[in-house]
Amino acid sequence: MLHPNDLRSTTVIVSAALALCLLVQPVLAEQVASWMFDQTVQDRVAATDTVSALNAAVVGDASKAVVETQDEATCLRLNNQGQGDKDGVVLQVGDAASLTGHQQSGKGYGSLTIEAVVKLNSLTGQAQIVRKIDGDVGYELYILKDGRVGFRVKGTKGTGNSVSKNKIAADGQWHHIQGTYVSYRDPYNTQVVVDGLVSRHTRKIGTLQNTDSVMTIGGFIRNPGEYGQRFDGWIQSIHITTDRVDLLDKTGLPMDQVTPTGKHLTDQPGLIAYGFIDDPLPTPECHASTIAQMPDGRMLAAWFGGTCEGHPDVGVWQSEYINHAWTNTRQIVDLQNTDGAKGSIFNPVLYQYPEGPTLMFYLYGPLMEAKGAMIISEDGGQTWSEPRLLPDGVRGATKNKPVLLDDGVLVCPDNSNRLTFHRTNDYGKTWLETGAVPDPDKLGAIQPTILTHPDGRLQTLGRSSCGSIVTSWSTDGGQTWSPLERTNLPNNNSGVDAVTLKDGRHLLVYNPVGIPEGRWGGPRTPLSVAISDDGLNWKHAVTLEDEPGEYSYPSVIQADDGLVHVVYTWHRLRVKHAVIDPAAISQRAEAVDP
Repeated sequence: MLHPNDLRSTTVIVSAALALCLLVQPVLAEQVASWMFDQTVQDRVAATDTVSALNAAVVGDASKAVVETQDEATCLRLNNQGQGDKDGVVLQVGDAASLTGHQQSGKGYGSLTIEAVVKLNSLTGQAQIVRKIDGDVGYELYILKDGRVGFRVKGTKGTGNSVSKNKIAADGQWHHIQGTYVSYRDPYNTQVVVDGLVSRHTRKIGTLQNTDSVMTIGGFIRNPGEYGQRFDGWIQSIHITTDRVDLLDKTGLPMDQVTPTGKHLTDQPGLIAYGFIDDPLPTPECHASTIAQMPDGRMLAAWFGGTCEGHPDVGVWQSEYINHAWTNTRQIVDLQNTDGAKGSIFNPVLYQYPEGPTLMFYLYGPLMEAKGAMIISEDGGQTWSEPRLLPDGVRGATKNKPVLLDDGVLVCPDNSNRLTFHRTNDYGKTWLETGAVPDPDKLGAIQPTILTHPDGRLQTLGRSSCGSIVTSWSTDGGQTWSPLERTNLPNNNSGVDAVTLKDGRHLLVYNPVGIPEGRWGGPRTPLSVAISDDGLNWKHAVTLEDEPGEYSYPSVIQADDGLVHVVYTWHRLRVKHAVIDPAAISQRAEAVDP
């Protein structure tokens, strides 16, 4: 259980639970407002801001707003269960310069944090905690009807709406909610934290300036006498502060329990195993998994994990698949053993030579300026070398696995701002010159995967921003490539992966979704498997996921026994693993519509 006095003393508070603490705490410059709740005549709630002398008044049925004790803490009870728009209760605070920062010569606030500790009595629809927003600028912290928490900020340059990964419920528990926006941090300048689990986003918002709207607590005023999206439960505290940049770098907590998806899909022909890698994982977030088979037959998977993508505590983690179970999850790379770089760790890729070492490539540093590094294992991933930083302009394989040619050249697909391939014939000690794939139509392709054909040609399939998977061909072992072209497969601007099977067919794992007009990318669900004889005409074979959420960044290989192993991101909370028998899906496959 969270109590208000567990929270930072520098925050701004709306809560009777901190009344005594507020009387002795200094008022700091980062505070925006500070209210205390108290019971007065006929159980009406009076709230007076001790910083800016603002008053919060009850709007609606005053008998439904009381101060009471819950779990030894005094809190505000808003009783809005089953109330219509013309009933119920909210609190209202008049417009004031301090609430958006426009008292500062019109400059406004370039950062904002709202925190709350709440307990739900019921949740039948979207519910507001704090709202000060209109058609121009403002902010709100609210609970969606599915229990996720939203944090919306409207500024001079745009609107950002971020939601949490986890949910709260009417479960009798106190939940700590935090939304933070910092205009001068890029990327990941907005985050939502619910019970310690962090969800970060990049939003172009600008500064918060004047808005004429009132602030409401526990709902909002649709029209005079009508109150929408009302909160039903208890509020221990609400904090509104500015310049809390440090919150974006705080370490998050792992999620202990999740609800698995895909149970209705497990009887598909060819899908023979399905489950999480380690549950729970030791980090709050994970992404961009990779898989390879070791010389002794074990499967080794790796991914980047930490508080969230781009966070300085992110590292590379790995786990082993032994006797049909994942085990020995441990961290093998972090920023401290990678040249002490600033930034983060991204997109590891495993590759096992048929007779030779295991390589792991990864990116490190700031997201948009990431460089390449690699580590090497001579014992199948049991131990790893110290990181080797790759030469400038070379990043090895990033996101998708390399392909080894008959002449010993390893062709590594790179995750740069263009489709690029790096080549080595000595386990990454030196690198051969390779050009980028021509993109005359500016299809915006990245993260290529490689297929091999009987005539020696290489084919790449890549993610793109044009709404389609794109393709290119090489006839000289990946030294040069044909101009990029669209395929008939949709792409949501998210990663794909593919493998050429031992029987000559090709298998692709992807999100069969395009990009809605005006959007950066499409939904990352469903996640599907397709199969092709020629790399051009594809048939749907297996659906791995089809429920709401994010199922993305697949990595796929074929093992020595012919079975196909797929690992992928599950809501960025887990890595999921599926095993497919490609022989069992040949009769069921259906053509993919263009």
